[in-house]
Amino acid sequence: MESISSNLTILLRQLCEELSSAPDAAYELALSYLTSTNGKGRPVQDERLLCQKIYNRLASISAQDADKFTESYAKLKNSLILKQRVSILSLLMSLSDTTHQNESTQQLFPVPNLTIANICSGSSNSKSTIGSVSWSSNVLKQGSSQSLPEDYSNAAIVLQTQPSERACVRDAVLAATGVRTRNALGVSRPLQMMYARVAQLGFLHDRLKEFIDPSSGLMPQGLMGEGLVSAVRDELTEYYRSIALLQSQVCEGEGGGGTLRRVCVWAQEPLHRLTWLANMVHTAHHKKGGELASCIHRFVGHGDERVATLARRLLTALTYPLLLMLTRWLLHGEIEDNFNEFFIESRNGVPIDRMWHDKYRVREWMVPSFMLREQAAQILATGKSVVFMREACADELGPSDHAHHLQALLTPHNGMGTEGAERECGRAWWEAEGLRAGVAAAHAAASQRLLSALISHHHLLDHLAAHRRYLLLAQGDFVHHLMTLLQEELNKPASSLYVHNLTCTLEAAVRATNAQFEPAHVLSRLHVNLYPNCDGREDSGWDVFALQYRVDGPLGTLFPATCAARYRALFAQLWRVKRIEHALHRAWRDHIILHKRLKYMPEVWGLMRRVSCLRAEALRLCGALQEASCVGAEPAWAELLAAAASGHHLDSLLRLHHNALERHSIHAMIHHTTQELQSYLGNVLNETLALRSFETTLHSGIRAELDRRDAIEQLKAEKLARGDYAFTAADEVQDKEKRKIFLQFLANRKADLNVWARTYRGHVTTLILKLALHAEISLQTLAFRLDYSDFYKRGDAKLHEPLTYQHKRLSEIGLNLAKSKLMRRPTKK
Repeated sequence: MESISSNLTILLRQLCEELSSAPDAAYELALSYLTSTNGKGRPVQDERLLCQKIYNRLASISAQDADKFTESYAKLKNSLILKQRVSILSLLMSLSDTTHQNESTQQLFPVPNLTIANICSGSSNSKSTIGSVSWSSNVLKQGSSQSLPEDYSNAAIVLQTQPSERACVRDAVLAATGVRTRNALGVSRPLQMMYARVAQLGFLHDRLKEFIDPSSGLMPQGLMGEGLVSAVRDELTEYYRSIALLQSQVCEGEGGGGTLRRVCVWAQEPLHRLTWLANMVHTAHHKKGGELASCIHRFVGHGDERVATLARRLLTALTYPLLLMLTRWLLHGEIEDNFNEFFIESRNGVPIDRMWHDKYRVREWMVPSFMLREQAAQILATGKSVVFMREACADELGPSDHAHHLQALLTPHNGMGTEGAERECGRAWWEAEGLRAGVAAAHAAASQRLLSALISHHHLLDHLAAHRRYLLLAQGDFVHHLMTLLQEELNKPASSLYVHNLTCTLEAAVRATNAQFEPAHVLSRLHVNLYPNCDGREDSGWDVFALQYRVDGPLGTLFPATCAARYRALFAQLWRVKRIEHALHRAWRDHIILHKRLKYMPEVWGLMRRVSCLRAEALRLCGALQEASCVGAEPAWAELLAAAASGHHLDSLLRLHHNALERHSIHAMIHHTTQELQSYLGNVLNETLALRSFETTLHSGIRAELDRRDAIEQLKAEKLARGDYAFTAADEVQDKEKRKIFLQFLANRKADLNVWARTYRGHVTTLILKLALHAEISLQTLAFRLDYSDFYKRGDAKLHEPLTYQHKRLSEIGLNLAKSKLMRRPTKK
């Protein structure tokens, strides 16, 4: 017999150690339950009521557990070994209460405790416990061995509820779950007010039920909406559990202390929680994705810690699908967003060369408020880098390349739910301290690998330099030699040109200059193309000729079709200025050759000298324009090449490349902000070409006259050799007539030159004025360089306006001198 009792003791001790974190206290409690009976030998608890409590508690957690309990209890009733079923059930229920309070993170709703025994726990705190809510489960059970002290018997009698109030309490508990009742008819005004206070829980309950009901039309759509609905459903489940415990205590019968005032006091905390929960779900109506998360995130910063904790719990639950989509995008560059909830959008039908620019973009309204716009841009670029490496570069970027930078985002959430992760690391993933730094580091690692592939395998730096050398005419020897070889060919009409002929000339220019030392992957992409104008006029070869640098594959992202169009526009403008400068240089060479034969033709000296001066003036203007175009964009190109060499991310390189083209376009005056300047510059360039045409005509006339005079001198020599008269009267009359015609020709050319000079200087003056009034400082500086000697300023009063660069410069100099004088004045004293 003693061995059997010792075995039972050991088994009971093992059971308590297995089920409870405090085995000693649980063992004493188990002994008290197993040995406690009332005076008549009946169990302390009613077996039916106790089973109902256990079943309700398990049903609030899982219906499967409740069914399993029913089967186990049926087996227990049929057992012939265990006799004290009620004591065993009471013990297990008490141990589950203790385990739940020790292991749970937070009690969502207060455990109701309406028994009178709590009032009489001691004289020191009896006043504070009357009508209060107990958050502990160590409650004195009805019928236990502890009895009510004699001093509080009167208080117990006073607190006995009347039958009408007891019915009102039952109705109030039912109203808290949204059940329609009698609304406390026939009771006093204070009871009706307390009843209405408790019944407000039912109104909030109905609002939440309507929110999670799919047929109401208020339930948010998508996975994140389902996460929010699931969190609200969990809240309601906990609320039902608390209501079930409250109802069981109210319906206990004799000895119950469930007054309406106690129920009203207990309802304060659920009312506060359900009120803010209803406010949160109200703001989430018809929202989805990041917009839904932003609505809930507004409550995280609330001053009430209870509201902030509730919002944090809801936000963690609803952002779990966002976490899955985010990690899939960052690691694999894939978007699985069937409900359009992710803040990154993927568009179909985008060609491969526009993939980086147009295929993916950030939905600004979908970015959660707990994420910065800069962080969203980094997430977008990281995923795009993975996609670009896989699709454009044909290289599989494994997760190990940058996944280790996302440990703050991934590690706490692998293998556990959002609540488990939050309990493990103390903070949710969206508020983790290392999230921002981890995303930035992953972005830098993915971008670095992408840029390394572009530089090493696809020769990005070589192609950038080649674009600048050949399309922006920075390779001077090549451009000059190419223009010399193409001169006669491009003077023909555009309709008579053929690309294959021009390609042969291009190859000859490459072989004769330093361009021959370029790598093969650069020279193979340099081609000739013809772009005829569509305005219907007859074009010359100079107007339609263009160099083309063809790129494909991953480089097509850096140099798309829009970028190629800008290069073509820049080449056309720079090529035009270079062609005019080349033409003026050839005119100077023709002038030098012709000048050697003008020793005995003094009547053309003055005109030739003036033409030479005007040509030098036009040459200086062309040189200043080219220098301004190259020097103005030089810092932007240097920054671009330095960034590419130092390993900046691709978005930064694209931005710097765009900035370099913008600077070049501004200084070439083909930018949208310089459209007015472009027309004035066109007038100046057209007049410069007219000077070249004028000089060609003048040289042709002078050569014809020189040839005529040389022929006359040769004829005189032949006649003298034959013994004839060298010059007859008829020949003299004819010679005078020819000289008169030539002098008239010179007079006409001089008049044309005067008209041209006035027109040209008028256009130059207008251009200088517009440059000086432009908002771009570098263009104002160009205006000053074009008129550094005040030559045009002296000839036109418009350049005396105070907004020109010269006046600004003089004003700054005068202001600095005045400041220096004021600073030196006290030192002299």
